[in-house]
Amino acid sequence: MVDSMQVPDDPCFRFLNWDSAHFGLRIGRVLPVRFDTELSRQALMWAREFSIDCMYLLLAAEDAAAIRTAAGCGWRMVDIRVTLGAPAVGDGEHDSHIRTAKLEDIPALRRIAAQSHKDSRFYADGNFPSAKCDDLFATWIERSVREREFAGLVLVPETQSNQPAGYVTCSITDGQGRIGLVAVDEKARGMGWGTRLVAESIRWSARHGAERISVVTQGCNVAALRMYERCGFRVESVQLWFHWWRVRSEQLNQPY
Repeated sequence: MVDSMQVPDDPCFRFLNWDSAHFGLRIGRVLPVRFDTELSRQALMWAREFSIDCMYLLLAAEDAAAIRTAAGCGWRMVDIRVTLGAPAVGDGEHDSHIRTAKLEDIPALRRIAAQSHKDSRFYADGNFPSAKCDDLFATWIERSVREREFAGLVLVPETQSNQPAGYVTCSITDGQGRIGLVAVDEKARGMGWGTRLVAESIRWSARHGAERISVVTQGCNVAALRMYERCGFRVESVQLWFHWWRVRSEQLNQPY
């Protein structure tokens, strides 16, 4: 367990307890405010004061000035975050081959999760152990099944063997449907399960009063982008994830 050292609340920075405990590092995030040279300087001072190993920063893809500032201050881009949206409409007909996940599905879902999210920024970064990245998503899907308030509903396609062939997490927030994690077992890919899971999520959101539904994926995940577009989603925003590492900053002899 990583000691949080009682990092106080700050309007610009946040210590991430869960990430820190999971990776065994001290991890923080710059909150979504205007990022410029002064805020970058403050971020580095905050990192020094509280011994932060890694910080996350999310910038709008069109904010060229902020992107140049981040690159010049030792931040490295690790992911393209694409948000897509679609009307939450459906015929109301439930897909009979898709059901709510059960506790006994967890071992299979953990296995699928550990091999299905390799496009994530945590893998792309290169500084997080791959096994820890695998376990991050395995833990995420397990918590989603066990704790309804954590991620909403978990739907799974059921095969003839009664084993889940994948999953989707979906929820309603402020009247809008949201898709979280989506994955299909390697052995069941190419059979249309991903599209059917997304379609069922749209129908579920519509039945629960949502007028729109959104999902986030990686810009490099072309297969996912195409699937969402087939399901009626359109790109709403593009953002860039940056990571800053204390050790890398020291190696490059940059201000810290």
